[in-house]
Amino acid sequence: MNTAMWQEIHHQPEVAEKILEEYLPKADYYRGLLLEKKKLILTGIGASLNACYMARYAFLKYSNLAPQIIQSDELPYVLPGIDRDTLVIFVSQSGESYETKLFGQKLKEQGVEFWGITNDASSSLARHAKEVLLLHSGREISSATKTNLASLLILYILAAGYDVQVQAELKRLPGLIQKTLEGCMEGISPLAEKLLETEQFYILGTGANAAAALEGALMMKEKTFIHTAGTSISDFRHGAVEVVEKSLPILLLASGEENRERALGHGEYLKRIGADVTLCMDQESQALPTIRVAACM
Repeated sequence: MNTAMWQEIHHQPEVAEKILEEYLPKADYYRGLLLEKKKLILTGIGASLNACYMARYAFLKYSNLAPQIIQSDELPYVLPGIDRDTLVIFVSQSGESYETKLFGQKLKEQGVEFWGITNDASSSLARHAKEVLLLHSGREISSATKTNLASLLILYILAAGYDVQVQAELKRLPGLIQKTLEGCMEGISPLAEKLLETEQFYILGTGANAAAALEGALMMKEKTFIHTAGTSISDFRHGAVEVVEKSLPILLLASGEENRERALGHGEYLKRIGADVTLCMDQESQALPTIRVAACM
């Protein structure tokens, strides 16, 4: 493959390395600032918002804050309840979205602190945010693959980078991403061929994998024009499962020990009712076709 998107995906190990080098040494500093707050709001649009959804699980597990995830254009509904004990983190690749500029100004007028995660050091968001965390993703002409990864990593460091064990695992990520990219083609090619003949595709997962399914579906729609839905497997089985017909392609994200067995059970059920299920996980499965990713956190 030689598309712009494929090339940009292969820049991800380098981007991850830059993010870890810059922000992991500052993890204790950010931890101290977060401990001063009683409420945390993460906000963005598109791939940036999906990074917030994925990072939510790290904040729940490692920090004293349960973040509220809000699409940027819905901030007016929560602005009246935001005070100085609240931290708002805007995630915006450009740092110039209409919502970022408008609501950033309103927060300043209310005396509320906000941080900016952006790719542009000269952007409006970077100029006005109390703390600026640059994505170091370079130019992106395809989907926001590098931006999404960098945003997620920064948020994860904010939530959990102070933890020594987490630091060690994070340092392994650039190598694991590279290993995954080198080894995934064997599993990707058969699934890609199936999708050439379909008009519907579902990406499902549990926990953080369900949030990753949202981002995967967004990219699929942007690049293939296939109607793709991303959601949690639990939501899917409580209603949308009725859409399953013979050979409906489903990608089930099942990486991580806490997700693996549950996802396998769901996958076998979906197979029994006629879906064409492919697993994406960190070990091989004898029951279903598998796209294997490098074992990681």
